[in-house]
Amino acid sequence: MAVVAAAASSLLVVAGVSAVPAGAAPAGRATAAPVCSAAISAGPGVIVNGTIIVGVVGGSTQVTLDCNQSSQAALAVEATLLASLGAANVVPTGEVDTSALAQFTPSATDTGCPAGSSCETATVAIPATYSASDPNAQCPPTQAQINAGIFGCAIAAVTAQNTPVAGAEFLLQYASQALLTPANPTVSALQSTGAPGSTVNISDAAGASGYWWGDAIQLIQANEGLAAPATPPTSCAAGGYGNVPTATLSVLWYAPASTTPLLSSPSNVAISNACYTGKDLVPPALSGTITVPATAASGTTYEVYVCELDFTPYAGSTTSPCGPAVNGLGWISASFPFTVKAGVISQNLPMSGSTTAASSSHFSAQLATSGASGAVTYTQSGSSKLNVSTTGLVTTKGPLNAGTYTVSGTTSDAAGDIGNFNFSLEVSGSLRPVVHRVTGTAVPGHLAVLTVLGANFPGRPTATTPGARVTVVRVSKTRIVLRLVAPARFARGRHVMRLRFTGGEVVMFHFGTL
Repeated sequence: MAVVAAAASSLLVVAGVSAVPAGAAPAGRATAAPVCSAAISAGPGVIVNGTIIVGVVGGSTQVTLDCNQSSQAALAVEATLLASLGAANVVPTGEVDTSALAQFTPSATDTGCPAGSSCETATVAIPATYSASDPNAQCPPTQAQINAGIFGCAIAAVTAQNTPVAGAEFLLQYASQALLTPANPTVSALQSTGAPGSTVNISDAAGASGYWWGDAIQLIQANEGLAAPATPPTSCAAGGYGNVPTATLSVLWYAPASTTPLLSSPSNVAISNACYTGKDLVPPALSGTITVPATAASGTTYEVYVCELDFTPYAGSTTSPCGPAVNGLGWISASFPFTVKAGVISQNLPMSGSTTAASSSHFSAQLATSGASGAVTYTQSGSSKLNVSTTGLVTTKGPLNAGTYTVSGTTSDAAGDIGNFNFSLEVSGSLRPVVHRVTGTAVPGHLAVLTVLGANFPGRPTATTPGARVTVVRVSKTRIVLRLVAPARFARGRHVMRLRFTGGEVVMFHFGTL
């Protein structure tokens, strides 16, 4: 049995499970023909649309799968949807409750399978407490998992060769899930004003615990014919399972008291799909840009809605602001206010940068804007260790020590449009100490004073040279005074002095002897 449980790896390709109403899927849907039917054989629960089982109760509900014998179904199993969005390192067995395995038994008299004859059945008893080796595998899903778009668990059939049976998967929703609804998604805009045609950078609101849960599972998107199935990524970094299909997104601009919105293309809006690392569930993340409609009225503050079609069984909005249902699918949305002002030059990313002290003299970054009429001229305000050219190129005025450096100013164009810019640079590490020259000469059998001139001396060093005694007298960032006592036998010519600072930095230089 344990060997077969490992086959539940791809159990949650959800090839036949759709959370949307029957007939509501967009054109192109490639759902497998059903080879199994499901029935509640004990306890509470209702079958909806043939593939969704709602209202189940652990320890009470029993679900019987009635499959065509030609499907070669051997076992029925329950697993979490984490198995459908795990990275390549996730061990699928860890997402399955192996205590809920049920074996199929052929029946000569059974006619309840889709074929109407030659049927076989298996009854899965929903466990009172779901138990898998992965502690994050929970049925029903937790509130945090629901917020990230995991809207249930699943029962599916696998063959004796550990292969999922297409058309034999059923989504489970527990009765207790009626008390849990996903937290609302959020959207935040970097710019609050701008001219028609300018760019607005959007993202999730800082500190948000609600995410874009309406279409978060890539395999569901593939099932609906909206995307090709994705291979499990090596990691969940940088949106491991890609982004939600643009066709399921919409951006609408509403003027006050208006019921007719202006539209922006969502082509540059990205909502990443949920991904599971085996330890952490990475929720969907919103990013990207939208363009202020060319027909937006100057002086008007619009409420801008980002909308996502809702493929889950939860109740998405089917009315304004996102518009009516699409093929039976509602919407989830979040919005932000934006004031359209003619002649405003908006700053886009980047607005910050980072470098090390050692590389700081070579740092550069190109500022960017939108909403201008032609070329933009940048004018720096005040003094700063950063320099901004008239074309918006940020550079440093030389090496920088660790710290944060800022620069600001105004932007303008030939048409009289104006705006403001800000940029901050975070510098880490420290500058390497350097010796420029040394004054003074050692005299055998006498005391000599050497003055070391340089830059970036980080503190009092230890000074050593073979055959002589050296004492550090005074230290500053640019000057170190040394007292050197050379014995009478001290060789004439050039010698090497080593300065070792408390941070481990070492500087060597030559000095002469008369």
